[in-house]
Amino acid sequence: MKRELCDKYAAQLSQKELCSVLSIEKSTRYYKQTANKPGLKPSEFTVCENGEIVSNNQVVDVLINEVFSQEFNRYGHRLCTEELKALGYRINHKKVYRLMKKHGLLLEKVGISGIKRQWVKYRKIVASAPYEHICMDIKYIYIHGLRTNAYLLAIIDVATRCVLGWSLRLSMKYQDVILCLHQSLSDHKSKKIMLRTDNGSQFISHGLDKYCKKSDITHEFTHVATPEENSYVESLFSCVEKEVVLTHEFDSLYHAREVFKRYFMYHNTKRRRHALGRRSPMEYWNTFFSLTDFKQQKAEAGVFVKGGEATCLALDKYGSWS
Repeated sequence: MKRELCDKYAAQLSQKELCSVLSIEKSTRYYKQTANKPGLKPSEFTVCENGEIVSNNQVVDVLINEVFSQEFNRYGHRLCTEELKALGYRINHKKVYRLMKKHGLLLEKVGISGIKRQWVKYRKIVASAPYEHICMDIKYIYIHGLRTNAYLLAIIDVATRCVLGWSLRLSMKYQDVILCLHQSLSDHKSKKIMLRTDNGSQFISHGLDKYCKKSDITHEFTHVATPEENSYVESLFSCVEKEVVLTHEFDSLYHAREVFKRYFMYHNTKRRRHALGRRSPMEYWNTFFSLTDFKQQKAEAGVFVKGGEATCLALDKYGSWS
C-alpha cells in the first residue's frame, strides 16, 4: 500500500518527503525485485593497465611473490590493492579482499581479549559493615637512593577507612596484587565483598578476574578518567602524599617499606579521619562493629591490628615480596 502511494505521488514530492510522511525507510525505495534471479558470478580474470587480461590465480601469485615476500610487509587488503595498482593491475579492494580470503592471505586480527567488566553504577558507596566494600589502587613512590619509582598498592575498607593491606615493589604485576589481596582477606569469612578499582593493567588481568570469581568477590571498575569514583583510596593517597612522600627521602626500597609500615600502623590506630567523625579507623571499628573474633585471632598471632602490620608479617613470610 505504501509503495503504491509513493509511486502515485512521486512526481509531486521528493523521495525523502514521501518516506517521512509514510514513516518508511528511504532505503526501501531503492529495492527492486529480481524474481529470484541469481546475481553475476565473480570475475575470474583481471585486466592490466596495458590491456592484458590475466587470471586471478596469477594475481594471487603476484601478491605472494611480489608483495608479501618483502621483509616486514604485513599489509591488509586495502594496502595490497594499492601495491597491485602500482604493479599495473586494474583492481578494486573488494576483489582483492575476496581473493585474499579465498587463499588464506588475510591477516589475523590483533588485539587483547579483555575481561567482561562490571562498571561502577553509583559513585558514592554506602557500606554498612567492614569488608562489604573495599577499594584498591596503585601510587608511584619515588625512591631517591635508586632514582626510580616504586609501586605502592593499597587496599582500604570503605566502612572503616582501615588499610587492610599494602605492598611496595619496584614492579607490580597482577600476581603481586592477588597475593596482597589474599593476605588482606585471609581472616574474613563473609563472601559478600565488592572490590572497586580503576582500569590499570594489573586490575584488568585475566588472573585477577579468575581469583575474584573463585573467591566470590564482585569486581567493579571505575569509568575511564574518573578518579572521583574511587575517591576513598584517592583520599588515602592524598594523606600519604602530604604526610610521607613530601616529608621523607627514601635511601632504598627497604627504607621506604619500614617508613610505610610505621605510617599505616599510625593511620589505622591513631590518625583521625573526618569521614569517621574525627575518629581513627580502629577506634571507629571498635565503636560500631564487633572485633571480638578478630582480636582473638590477632592476639594468638601476636598482631595488634589488621592492616599494615598484619600485611608486613605476610611480606616477611613470602620472600618473593622483598
